[in-house]
Order: sequence, then structure tokens, then C-alpha cells
Amino acid sequence: MYIVHVHLRAPEGAEFPEAAGDAVRRLARREEGVEHVVSRLHAPQGPVLVVYVLADGLHRAEAQAAAACARALAEVPGFRGWETVRAEVPLVTAFQEWA
Repeated sequence: MYIVHVHLRAPEGAEFPEAAGDAVRRLARREEGVEHVVSRLHAPQGPVLVVYVLADGLHRAEAQAAAACARALAEVPGFRGWETVRAEVPLVTAFQEWA
């Protein structure tokens, strides 16, 4: 399973649609492997849909998450005018020991 961050750009003054994660999961196709979706509205770089995806590899996971989110952006009226900026599996650094 991969955790893919799908970064979004909202049109001026737009509100994040309620139940956006549920909409992405409901509209995802079986072959896209979407298991769970969480919204992060106040991420430092703007709103993010965090998509948990079953896939054969990292690039496939990113593509599958992007496709599922693109479908939601196209079909959910509350997402009218929203855009996908990028879909990527975030890099994780090792934990640091704090003194």
C-alpha cells in the first residue's frame, strides 16, 4: 500500500467540499485500488487529499490516485474549478534523536 498526497489548487474564494474523501473513494474504479482518503485542508502548500492506494509500484500508485482524484474534480459540483497540482508519494526522513 502507498500513501499518495494529491495537492490541489482551489479557485479564488472556494470552500473545500464536504465529504471530499468519501467522494473520491466512491468514484474510484476498482482497478485504481483506492482504500481510504483523508483531507488535509491546512497543509503548508495548500489542500491535499491523502489517498491510500494498493498498487504494484510507486509510479502506478501516484497515477492511480491522480486518476481517482481527477474524476472527483470533474464530477463533484463542489470541486468545480479546482485543479490537481501534483500527485506524489512523500519522502520520509529518518527520525532524529533529540537530546
